[in-house]
Amino acid sequence: MKLYAGDIGAATGFVTDVNAQVLDADNRPIRGLYACGNDMNSVMGGVYPAPGITIGPGITFAFVAARHAAGAAIQARRQSAAA
Repeated sequence: MKLYAGDIGAATGFVTDVNAQVLDADNRPIRGLYACGNDMNSVMGGVYPAPGITIGPGITFAFVAARHAAGAAIQARRQSAAA
């Protein structure tokens, strides 16, 4: 068996916006669909420098996504109450 050097992680995933919302083919957010961690396109620009590098961005964008989704849910509830 031959072994070849290479990265141990993936650096590709869903393309997202600043709110961690997944973007469609026209770069528009897909309502209600978020990605973070290894499912999100790497913030490291396609490089996997060391084990654990996805932990910080994963935690950060999970927080961002949850905060955005909660805000959207509150806004939808207010709109339905006003109708």
